[in-house]
Amino acid sequence: MREINLDPYFVEAELPDGTKKSFPYIVKQSICGALFLPEQRLGMAELLDNDRLAQKIKAWPEGSPLLLEEAEYQKIRAAFEAHRGYTEHDVELVRRIMNAPEVAVTKAAKKAAGP
Repeated sequence: MREINLDPYFVEAELPDGTKKSFPYIVKQSICGALFLPEQRLGMAELLDNDRLAQKIKAWPEGSPLLLEEAEYQKIRAAFEAHRGYTEHDVELVRRIMNAPEVAVTKAAKKAAGP
């Protein structure tokens, strides 16, 4: 299985008045959104598969690293590979996806990770 840290991180943005402010980068939402990017040119079956994975991610408990079967991880990785137009704020997210460690899990943890 693969493990991805879903905790938000902070990015800094310059406001119209020239001041800077930190905002949370919502990792769960960003991963789910990537699963539906037009660059993937999803067919109907792929769309439904990606939706199932997005629902799993949305329902994942806050504060727990996301556990993914290898096929699920590859869907996320493919979505991120297909996208063009990343910004500096995306660097940490892309690192988390690209460097998602393989982890050994117990049967109980695997069952909790879903089908």
